[in-house]
Amino acid sequence: MASPRFDNIINQEKRAQVSLRATFIGLAANVLLAASKIVVGISAKSVSVIADGLNNLTDMGAVLVSFISLRLARKPKDMEHPFGHGRMEYIGSLVISILILYIGLDLARTSWGAITRPEAPIFTWAVFIITAAGIPVKVFLFFFYRRNGKSYSIASLAASAQDSLNDVMTTTMIAIGLLLSHFFGLLVDGYLGLGVAVLILWSGYRILRDTVTQLIGGKPDKALGTQAITILRSYPEILGLHDFVLHDYGPGRAYASVHAEVSASTSLISIHEAIDRAEREIMDCLDLPINIHMDPVVADEVGSDSPAKKITAFLTGYNPPLSMHDFRMVPGKTRIKLIFDITLPVDTSHKEDEIIRDISAFAQSLDPRHRCIINVDYNYFGSISRDSNHD
Repeated sequence: MASPRFDNIINQEKRAQVSLRATFIGLAANVLLAASKIVVGISAKSVSVIADGLNNLTDMGAVLVSFISLRLARKPKDMEHPFGHGRMEYIGSLVISILILYIGLDLARTSWGAITRPEAPIFTWAVFIITAAGIPVKVFLFFFYRRNGKSYSIASLAASAQDSLNDVMTTTMIAIGLLLSHFFGLLVDGYLGLGVAVLILWSGYRILRDTVTQLIGGKPDKALGTQAITILRSYPEILGLHDFVLHDYGPGRAYASVHAEVSASTSLISIHEAIDRAEREIMDCLDLPINIHMDPVVADEVGSDSPAKKITAFLTGYNPPLSMHDFRMVPGKTRIKLIFDITLPVDTSHKEDEIIRDISAFAQSLDPRHRCIINVDYNYFGSISRDSNHD
């Protein structure tokens, strides 16, 4: 059976092949559409048809950007980029979103000119057929890009799919405008173009927003993180987990780190061997490099009446239930500092200061000298406590 690491290498090669095929198909289709529409648009003196041809010309640039970004993303890591170049795919999507926004703004400008200075285009059936022929071509490209973009997690192809769908709407509206102008004398070309421009701008904004989120660090891959946590919880030497972080360096390229609570009374060599096994298992099963930091835990030396035990019970009964880690107590004559971290569900509706206020009030009810210093972490992966090991 092939390992996930080998499967990931094969998948990256397949993604490169899909990208190359998509580039050739996209370039051929858009060159043909752009040349034919610009020629007939000029002959018919139709601003909207010329604009549609220029739109297809810009699509050629988007296809090339998608291909180049995927090629750059495959470059191996180097001294300047120790985690590889995978995020070049996101940069490719960013460039495509900017192209879409440019097309939308330019179409809005052209459409406004057609509204303020309406002029009937010269209608011929050849102009209409050549214009409308772009619709089935772009429908094919939409499904082709979308299927391959989803199957191989190619963000730039997904962006190109959205761009192709925009082109379907654009060309459809322009073809309708030609018919309305010829048969009814209605010069609605500018209004239809303006409506399409708004739709294009909205889709460009969405792609830009999602891509920027990926570049600056959005929500991590929950499925991948949950699988890693499940493997870690299967090791009896690991008593608890916290501060799990999953870094995204491009599709199929991630790096993780986590703090693992281990018994302070267990041999350091035994613990180190268990941690090494866990890191290798996650790498072999998930192709996920992970760094595990060990936090030694002293088992129940302070008894069941300790502030740590009582605060833990309070947090367990809180709504929503919370967890605590890295607890330490610094005693003094007039104040006793209680320093610890709490973990909140990422989707909680409670505010941090409200929760900290409740915990501090409870701690002071145990002893007026208690002063809490609390650091807040967020959990993106569901329960990672030891108690959930056999749920």
